[in-house]
Amino acid sequence: MAYKVFAKGKGGALKNGQFLKVYYSNKIGDSVLESNFGKVPAYGKFDTSLHGTYEFVDFLGEMKVGDSAIYTRSVDSMVKRGAFQYNTFFKKGGVLNGSIKILAAFATEDEVRADQEKELALEKQREIAGLEKLLAEKGIKPTSKTPGGVFVVMQNEGTGLKADSGCRVTVNYTGTLRNGTKFDSNVDSAFGHMEPLEFQVGTRAVIPGWDEGIMAFREGGKGKLYIPAMMAYGMQSQGDKLPAFSDLIFEIEVVKVAPAVAQTVPGLSPSTLPTPAAPQKQ
Repeated sequence: MAYKVFAKGKGGALKNGQFLKVYYSNKIGDSVLESNFGKVPAYGKFDTSLHGTYEFVDFLGEMKVGDSAIYTRSVDSMVKRGAFQYNTFFKKGGVLNGSIKILAAFATEDEVRADQEKELALEKQREIAGLEKLLAEKGIKPTSKTPGGVFVVMQNEGTGLKADSGCRVTVNYTGTLRNGTKFDSNVDSAFGHMEPLEFQVGTRAVIPGWDEGIMAFREGGKGKLYIPAMMAYGMQSQGDKLPAFSDLIFEIEVVKVAPAVAQTVPGLSPSTLPTPAAPQKQ
């Protein structure tokens, strides 16, 4: 694997067992496959036993915090290693171009979690500011803004029961990206599902932006929700239609609101809840 390190960092070389904070990107030709530059950094444990994997970990031992590097990998070699199969992107004779920048190194997972929380908060602030700018450019004045940063543009609040937490709602919707690309709808036959969406508000059955935004409406209400990515799918892409870090815009109609019904879940206690996953090894 060909690579070049740009030594701009200070201090000693990275050490086995450290937790690293990095920006990285991968592209083939002019197509960017993935990149977190300017977004939420990735975190992982530096494990020298993973050398020889045909990844950037092979040369991490030569780098320091502040250094960056570029590297290339053969598509043919990646296919032989079983990383993926040939397709319209990964063609015979192709070359993948990668880059990485080491932003920081930590000794413990607690330090990693604290730093990641700060980065997630910063990303959310950037997204909210971006949506504010978008609304201003379009001359749209939001009706309200939720605590999580969802902008509500009310067309009609509705006259029925309010969609408070615990209520069961029935909703029609159409979702678009900031550039206007429609990615899902239950009122457009092109998406293959015309049934209304039903869920209980506040139970995490939908993305957080929906749980917060829907509570601005009553039964019969119509409007739009402008949702920052970190209140939607965040760092996770959802197939080709929804890239990572996608702010989402939903046009919604609250068809029905049913009152909240108290429910008891037997055997549920804090000890049964999942614990955060440990950072992945690099």
